[in-house]
Amino acid sequence: MYRKLILFVLIWGMGLSDKLSAQESLPQMDLLTYQLFQQKAWDELIKEGNKAIQNGMDYYYLRVRMGIAYYEKTNYHDAIHHLEKAIKMNNAEPYLQEYLYYAYLFAGRNAEARLIAKDFHPALKKKTQTEQISGIGKIDLAYNYTGQSDPAVLDGFTAEVPIEIDGAQFIPDKHHYYYLGFELNIAPRFSLYQGYSYLQVDHLLYSQFAGEEFLDGNYSSSLHQYYVAGNFLLSKGLSLLGGIHFMRRIFPMTTEIITGPPGRPVATLTTSNVGENDLVWFLSLYKRFNKVSLGATYYRGSLFNFTQNQGDAKLIYYPFGNLNLYTQSTFSYHLQDFGNGNTINNSVFDQQIGFKTTPWLWVEGYGTIGNMNNFLMNDGLVVFNRMDTIKQRLGGRLIMLAESNLKLTFDYTFFRNESEFFPYSGNESFNKQEYNIRSLTGILTWTF
Repeated sequence: MYRKLILFVLIWGMGLSDKLSAQESLPQMDLLTYQLFQQKAWDELIKEGNKAIQNGMDYYYLRVRMGIAYYEKTNYHDAIHHLEKAIKMNNAEPYLQEYLYYAYLFAGRNAEARLIAKDFHPALKKKTQTEQISGIGKIDLAYNYTGQSDPAVLDGFTAEVPIEIDGAQFIPDKHHYYYLGFELNIAPRFSLYQGYSYLQVDHLLYSQFAGEEFLDGNYSSSLHQYYVAGNFLLSKGLSLLGGIHFMRRIFPMTTEIITGPPGRPVATLTTSNVGENDLVWFLSLYKRFNKVSLGATYYRGSLFNFTQNQGDAKLIYYPFGNLNLYTQSTFSYHLQDFGNGNTINNSVFDQQIGFKTTPWLWVEGYGTIGNMNNFLMNDGLVVFNRMDTIKQRLGGRLIMLAESNLKLTFDYTFFRNESEFFPYSGNESFNKQEYNIRSLTGILTWTF
């Protein structure tokens, strides 16, 4: 029993000795980190500061120095972590609020930056030019051209379909896309983004009806789209995004009109434009952690009179706590319901990576695999509602900061697509055609 008592006293004494040693070294650590801070030796300060925190030393000025050190190293995610800790201990220092404000901005957490700026004292608001937050957050202008890279698919089109089967096949040739979008800052926690786009598409259309074949190499249709999404900051690092994407399709339709007296009917064909509406709504939840953001999105709606259900799971990773390097991985499960118990489900994976090459240029690359037919991306902003199916998507983009508030984006995308002849009734498809598509996009973005 005495041995156990002696062993307990020895272990307790060692623990007490460690605590006393830590307490004794705290003034020394405070002096060391202060000297490193004065010398702007950020790497050494971060090293010693992390060591101190691991040894149980955690106090206001250590968090302040660590936050500023990470900020100066442009690691804004770690800077936010330490600055938030410091402000929780003492929120009376305006310069810390200023550091945290810019760390939020440079980390892309604009709503949280607006929220902290709301409580700045007048002098700091004037210094940071946040006396009046601009009602317009940004304006986007975009143009896209997409066209066939295999013209022989159109010029040498042939159909191997039993003539008694009624149905149609579309092979898109080229399209022109125009887009205007703008973001409104309604309140510090809430912003609203709206966009309008117009799409003009040229197709090859092959159809069969009542034993006759029809081929139209210049079949044109158009699409008007309106997108609106509200972004609400629920709590620190947690955002809820929801909205709708409305589409108005306009396309020519040929109908047969029977005229003449009974027994001597005369059939004439007439073509007129017909409009149909599609609507998709979505709800997204994003949670931002240190260097990692997680997102989940649910979509539901109707495209081409088919019901769409889609769920996304997203992971965004910033290895250095800034935009010098970042990756985004998205896994999607997509279910289309064609009615009468006929459904198709697909799994789609999208991977993006971006990195900063100069103070004004970023390079991004991306790839997507899986059947993207009536598929949705980017919180419902992008809808792949083509008349064919995208099987694979590869591309890259250059993002240039022409000015501090002016961004230019140039995007090139390579698609591997597939078109089939679909009967008006039945589930079987015919005449599969595979080809490549190339797409060029230019985007101009002003921020305010």
